[in-house]
Amino acid sequence: MRPELKEVQLLEAYLQGRLTEEQQLDVAVRLLWDQDWQQKLAAQKRAYQALRLAGRQQLRRELDALYVRLFG
Repeated sequence: MRPELKEVQLLEAYLQGRLTEEQQLDVAVRLLWDQDWQQKLAAQKRAYQALRLAGRQQLRRELDALYVRLFG
């Protein structure tokens, strides 16, 4: 696997709390010292926020369409 994908997976696991205590500590220390990793983590957080928002918007559209079908 490419190193970039491994980093993404590691940061994802870090954000989701799926790392061992030792791994969490390793990532936290690296984040303290590596600005590139800080930026990658921030970008990943923004991506997750965008996905959640898109999912909410899609759900809202589906609920609105259902409402129109039932009551419109």
